[in-house]
Amino acid sequence: MPTPIITDGSIGRVPQSPRIVLPTNAQRFAERADRFEALANGHPMADYLRAMAQIARAQQVALQARAAAPIAEPLLASSRQYGMPPVSAQSHERGAEWRADLRDIVATVRRSASGQLRDTLAQLAALGDDALETLAERLIVGTTLDADAAFVPFVGAALQVYFSRLAATLEAGDVEKCDVATVCPVCATRPVASVLRVGPQNALRYLHCALCETEWNMVRVKCSSCEADKGLAYLSIEQEGRSAADAVTKAETCGECRSYLKIFNQDKDAFVDPVADDLATLALDVLVDEQGFARSGPNLLFHPGSG
Repeated sequence: MPTPIITDGSIGRVPQSPRIVLPTNAQRFAERADRFEALANGHPMADYLRAMAQIARAQQVALQARAAAPIAEPLLASSRQYGMPPVSAQSHERGAEWRADLRDIVATVRRSASGQLRDTLAQLAALGDDALETLAERLIVGTTLDADAAFVPFVGAALQVYFSRLAATLEAGDVEKCDVATVCPVCATRPVASVLRVGPQNALRYLHCALCETEWNMVRVKCSSCEADKGLAYLSIEQEGRSAADAVTKAETCGECRSYLKIFNQDKDAFVDPVADDLATLALDVLVDEQGFARSGPNLLFHPGSG
């Protein structure tokens, strides 16, 4: 049965399509590493993307190294009853597991690292718990310093492992009442990007959490930051052999709040990954920034700089 089209340009929700998709894919970071490797082929930032593939593979090692701590029942109850995200990133008391994840990631990448990267990893490994917690806090609230830039991909990677492991222990019913459309229903973090999904979620837009990897449905042609349904425009970079309408990656810009977020079309490329493809299209961020739009959601593996 064809997906029903609504006259405002959005796509009607198919009844069997879930509103929330939890990160239950146990190979999620291995698959992301494969995507980074594929994107690196012929890319002007090939070395950078291959380095990110190494980090993603290290994330997979850390993910498999330990189980998630249980989420406190009162937090689950508040989520089920009042719609409060159960592991809200800015108030959640992080367990020591995330620092163990960071140590695993650093150790895995360090085995093949050399030069400046090896020095960076040695400096990161030498930081105490308090310094690491301060770094994590700055990353979560979006106040990282330029001095943090070299550490951000590793700290962000560890936090993704930790929070996605927690999110995977939930049932969709635990977070169904979390109805603030612009933030993650699990951890209240902004999305890194949105994806037009194929398959069971055919032609529906899902926002992808920058932190815990949860996805949640939001109708198309609506700003993912302020929820305006007018003043939206789509920018893309011309690619040989593709028209603008056929672009895999676009920036959805909002004339109301002057923000933007990328949207990836899985129908145009079945292997899109919101985090990897976002980092492979930083040139689009530059273009949109020059048009006077501010990005609404972070990529926690990247420090954009303060300039």
